[in-house]
Amino acid sequence: MTAVDESIVGSVLALCTQTPGARRGAGPMSWRSELRRLKRSGFSRVDLLDNWLPFVNLTASEVDDLGSILVDLGLTAPCLGTSRRSLIDPEFGEENLEYTLKILEVAHRLGLRRVGVGFHPALVDAQRQSAQFWEHAGRADDRTEENWDVAARRVAVVCDAAAELEIDLNIELYEDSLLCTSEDVARLMAAVDRPNFGVNPDLGNLVRSVTPLRESWLDTLRGCLPHMTYWHLKNYTRSTLAPGGPFAVAPTALGDGTIDYRLAVTEALAAGYSGPMVVEHYGGDALWMQERSAEYLRRLVDELRNDEREEQ
Repeated sequence: MTAVDESIVGSVLALCTQTPGARRGAGPMSWRSELRRLKRSGFSRVDLLDNWLPFVNLTASEVDDLGSILVDLGLTAPCLGTSRRSLIDPEFGEENLEYTLKILEVAHRLGLRRVGVGFHPALVDAQRQSAQFWEHAGRADDRTEENWDVAARRVAVVCDAAAELEIDLNIELYEDSLLCTSEDVARLMAAVDRPNFGVNPDLGNLVRSVTPLRESWLDTLRGCLPHMTYWHLKNYTRSTLAPGGPFAVAPTALGDGTIDYRLAVTEALAAGYSGPMVVEHYGGDALWMQERSAEYLRRLVDELRNDEREEQ
């Protein structure tokens, strides 16, 4: 296995039910079967997300079963992530904080050193009823000083609890949330000010928004580079149908969409980023699309590193 392969991670998003009416199993036999599909698709590392398994509801024995399955399949997990458990949710923020602290315990039992969080809001009714949730605008975060204070305080609580378990925390950018621009990133990083806290610049989350973008994806990435410790990569085409919208958005493989990942990866590597690069995809045969995107990424990273060696 090459260093390039070790940096590329498959996502359990591809194992989640994405088609209404589809069925999926539950329990260790099902987990093994699903994770084996990722392994057959060429991934030796897997990004675990709680929209695949309700980790905090598993017994200690079930968590141990999952860990054994990963070992048996030759898979490693660089991170355990949460989804739509916003620490600043106006109704469930405190509950989500307790949930996140429990996720830390699960990650620790699995022997993981990273946990991912975000300010992703719960889906609104229109999003839940749509085949593709991003076709409708979600709830935007309150950007008051009070909410910024709540965000910094609760993230700091999670960072401190994570530090006791020797876990690093990364926070993912998300459309129309309190964390969706380079300025937001700088502000939150300064307010939290913890050595085990970093950023996951998921640019696809921003580009797919049906609301106007607050800044270009490249400006967002450049603002994240000094704080970047984890990276979700997915792509979409984005077309403006009229000034100010509406916008037509569709998921693509990494090399086909609006985000120029050749430029994005070039700038990230030049800035010294050497952490995991997680390929994600929504819609259709997501596993095949992740496999296609991973091959693009392997070739791109290998090419860029060869160019760097030749220039030295």
